[in-house]
Amino acid sequence: MTGKRISAEQVKIMAVFTAEPRGWFNSNAIQRKTEVSTSSARHDLLALPKFSVLERLEVFPSYLYRLSPKAGTLPYFQRLQEAAAAMRP
Repeated sequence: MTGKRISAEQVKIMAVFTAEPRGWFNSNAIQRKTEVSTSSARHDLLALPKFSVLERLEVFPSYLYRLSPKAGTLPYFQRLQEAAAAMRP
């Protein structure tokens, strides 16, 4: 993920985090809530913290993620929200 393109999977994943902004989720929980493939969920969850949109906590045996408190001020998060709005029917 280069940050230039936003995928439908990223929009679905971010919808979970914006619905529950203080919740911590692992990739399996995200996969179940979004029906995004496990590999796509893992890939996006590893990449989104690089844009500071998500916080990552290392808890054995996996990582936990939550929405960053500063996400609303970040350009990438704003682009994700615009993409979500454009995808709504």
